Amino acid sequence: MVQFNFQAPWVPILNNCVSNELAATDNMPPFTTFQLATIDSKTGYPSNRTLIYRGWLFNNKSSNVITFTTDKRMDKYEELLENDKVEAVFWFGHIRKQIRFRGKVRILDSDHYPSIDLNHINSGEVTPIELDSHKDGAVPRVQKQPVQTSLLSPSLTERDNNSSSNLQEDLLTADNPYAPPSTEEWQQELDRQWNALSKALKTTFRKPEPKSLLTEEKAKLISKIQRGVDGKKEEDGYKNFAVGSIFVNQVDYYEQDKDKRFVYELDEESHTWTEMEVCP
Repeated sequence: MVQFNFQAPWVPILNNCVSNELAATDNMPPFTTFQLATIDSKTGYPSNRTLIYRGWLFNNKSSNVITFTTDKRMDKYEELLENDKVEAVFWFGHIRKQIRFRGKVRILDSDHYPSIDLNHINSGEVTPIELDSHKDGAVPRVQKQPVQTSLLSPSLTERDNNSSSNLQEDLLTADNPYAPPSTEEWQQELDRQWNALSKALKTTFRKPEPKSLLTEEKAKLISKIQRGVDGKKEEDGYKNFAVGSIFVNQVDYYEQDKDKRFVYELDEESHTWTEMEVCP
């Protein structure tokens, strides 16, 4: 049997760093930022920006999936449609610790939700990659590629937490006992993330397209939005809203205060984590 809610060994480290840094700054600001680097397929150059850490997927740290939010009109959204590989860097200046994450991002919005491959648990089979047409020929549709992970349906893990013994008995008699999150659960997570945004941040999704040329008309619209007199409702920006989920496969943790460094790597065959202490 696969252990439910298996928490990666680096998860408590990130949680502790976030909590300790916020305590050291007296919650000013009351959020945590990090750097996310993507690849611009048009130029080949990396693109980096500062984002706000939005916690864990399904608000469950045992998902091992880090989340952030984005406007679908941003460059990083298009970049992630072409190339899902990213690196994220958290620097905690007051406690002098740094964590680098490498992994693949899956987008959650009105048009996408992560495809979770549990065949390595249920049957050991490999899920084929979907193909899409492209001007240069058939290429993998990056955001449609299934992610092999042990992420289970939140309702299933909730049942496990509430009545572990009964659930285990049920699963023993099932042909394919493990189920990934359902379409409805992905929609609920998208709504949860949207509702967690401040009113001011929600207004940014109603602004003109990011990086478009600033005209007099657009400047007036931005002013109206800032003053709350643009005639639109709070939910009107929802159509431009998306959540990014980082499925981590490598972690580089540096404790500058102790001059120690650790590397965590995910074995994609056994789906287990290894830990190594390395030279700082």
